[in-house]
This record gives sequence, structure tokens and C-alpha cells, in this order.
Amino acid sequence: KVLIVGCGLAGLAAALSLTSNDDDEVHITIVERRSDLESRGATFGLQINGQKALNEIAGVVGDGQSSAMLEKLKSAGLLIPSSKGYMLPWGSVRDVLLEEVKTREDKIKIHLGVSIDTVSEKDDGSYVATFKDDNLQIDADLIIGADGVHSHVRREILSLPKPTPSGAYVWRGSVDTNAGSNDKLKQMQEYPMGKIIKFGEGMNLAYFNFHPKVVGQTAWVITARANMLPDNVTIDCGTTTPIDLIKAYMDSADGNGDEELKENCELAMLVFGNTHQPSDLTWSSEMAVVDLNQEDIGWGGKGRITLIGDAAHAVRPASGLGGSLAFEDAALLARYIARSNTSSATSIEEQLRAFEKIRLPRCKSISNDQTIRAELSYKVGFGGVPSWDPAYKEWVQEGIDSTPEPPVSEMDVLADLLSD
Repeated sequence: KVLIVGCGLAGLAAALSLTSNDDDEVHITIVERRSDLESRGATFGLQINGQKALNEIAGVVGDGQSSAMLEKLKSAGLLIPSSKGYMLPWGSVRDVLLEEVKTREDKIKIHLGVSIDTVSEKDDGSYVATFKDDNLQIDADLIIGADGVHSHVRREILSLPKPTPSGAYVWRGSVDTNAGSNDKLKQMQEYPMGKIIKFGEGMNLAYFNFHPKVVGQTAWVITARANMLPDNVTIDCGTTTPIDLIKAYMDSADGNGDEELKENCELAMLVFGNTHQPSDLTWSSEMAVVDLNQEDIGWGGKGRITLIGDAAHAVRPASGLGGSLAFEDAALLARYIARSNTSSATSIEEQLRAFEKIRLPRCKSISNDQTIRAELSYKVGFGGVPSWDPAYKEWVQEGIDSTPEPPVSEMDVLADLLSD
């Protein structure tokens, strides 16, 4: 019996991975605090390492083969020539995984609108979980925390430190560029796949054009570095909107006199005014990173409880690797669980610690790399951040079959910029 906390991409992928070999002994329960499964997020980067992991999650192993699930995602996405990855709407990825989960209802159950409260260990090493505002109790031989960067399992069950705030805030949404009869919105359909506009040193607005793959759809993401904004710009999560930020910036001295900047501002106001879900304008969060450099903490699992995805290693979204790392977690975790004697608490614990040990150096290196690149993007722009060293790029793309340690340090390529 496996309890997965979190019905996002990591949780769904883990459920699929653990049930991909037709093992009748494995039964999954997924719990999700949200009462619905509406789409969240804007874009998802399915990189090569994530594609390899998804194939294994779907039970397809071997070069030259591709699972139906992966092919479905490829057909829904836009090929990124530089990385051979695919860019998709986040909701499209979640829907494909959820559709596959629903075909395994004999093995995977989902409970929505329940928040985990306590976990108690029983004499045999298994657990019983209770939930807030609900009489539900779930027995589990194994608990997987896949509940995101602000994971309850991480903070309250495992008593691990909170993620480290980055000082950078993010808003995400999408717009129908066919809305109304506005020519400026329609002209966005001619944009490249990704276009980034800077508002001063502290604010980046990115447009991701899914047209014509998803007719008329453009996703937008705005990030703001609080300590690099003009003095008249403040951020209050849940209240401040991208409209507030850009208007305040334009009212500052930095925002005057630049015609191109004014045009970018006008378009941004048009986009925000036609965003699909107006609530996206106030739904913001400070990006946070799980610090994997604390040697006394490591991955943080204990007993028969482990973490995957953002709960284990939330990273900055510089290269779109967070989701693919979560898929790697799901695929490798299933490998290690398959090696254990599921009737032995000791055997399960040993395999969980082995899984965490092999994942830690890889995720730590990539997390450090992504943090540095994200910070440099405010300083020199995304185009000014150098590419990966070829050996490091190959190691990242190798994914679940890579060595734990990278062939070169992520610092080697970026050292000169960091010293400026």
C-alpha cells in the first residue's frame, strides 16, 4: 500500500511508474488538498531526460522505442530545436498523465479535497495517516511526498527546513490571442515560440506562443526580483498584480521616454486585460529553492517516507528542468522499490535510502546551475547566459542512466560571469 501526497505531475507520474509492471500487490492512494483538478501553471518543458523517464514510467524500455503516452505529449507540444525538448501547456501534460491513471482505477485511487495532518508509525513499520477536517484514515507501507515546494510532508511530517526564498516572485497565465477583434493580440500569433521582454533590471515578462498547435493560445509568465525594482514598486502576494508592477515601473524615472518600452507596456496591459482566468493576476508566489547543499540533511527521507519532485528539490525555472527531474524521480523510485522485499520494512527503507543517495548529487548540481542561471538572467538577460558545457549538457540529457556526479562542475562555465 502506497500513499502519495500530491496529485500534480510528480504524484501522478509516481503512481504510474509504480503500477507499470502489472504487479497486483501494489495499490496506490493519491491524496490532494485541492478539491478540483483545474489546470495550474503556464508552460512545461519536456526535455530529453524527461522523455526518457516517461518512457520507463509507461513501461517502455529500450532505445528507439517510444510509449503511446510520450507520443501523445510530443504531438501536443512544440519542438524546441536547440534542446530537442518540447514545450507544452502545463495542463496538457497533467491531463495526459491523469487520463492514464484513470485506466488503472483498480490499482490507483484519488481523494480530492483532503489535507494530510498526521502520520503515525505502527509496530510493523507501516503508517496510518489522518487528514484535516475529514474522518479519512489511510494505512500505508510507504509514503511519498509529492506535494510541491511548500510540501506538508517535508515540513510537518519529516520536520525538514522550509525551502529558501529566492526574492523573485512569479505570476503565470494565458491569453486567447483570437479574443475580440484586436489586431495587436492577433499579431502575437506571429511571435517565436518564446519571447522575453525586460522592464528594467528587475522584471522579465515572457510570452510562450502555442499557436497554431493550440489555436490562439499564448502563455505569459512574469518574474520580478524584489530587490532590483524601483523604490515605488512593492510586492504583496495575493494582492499585487502584474498590472500594478508594470504601471509602477512606467511611472518611475526608469520607465519614461522609451517608445519601444511604452509599446511593450501597452501590449502587456492588453494581454492581462484578456487573460483566461482573471484570478491569475493576483495568484503569485515567491519562488523558493530546496537547499540540497546542507550535508547534514541531504534528501531528507526517513523510515519508509521519501520525497520527490519539488518537495525534494524545487529548482529555479531557468532551463525548464523541474518537471523532467520529477519524472526521473518517479522512474528511478519504481526501480528501487521493485528491488525491495515489500513485506520487509528494513528492505523498503534500504531501497529508499539508496534511491535518495543516487538522486542527491545530480539534483544538487542541476539546482545550483539553475539558480545561478536564473540570477544571471536579470543581470545579462537570458541571451547573455552562456550555454552548458557540452559534457554537462550530455550528462543532463542522459537522465535516469547518468552517473550521479556531473563530468564537469556547473560553476566552470559560469565562473567568469559570476566574478564580474
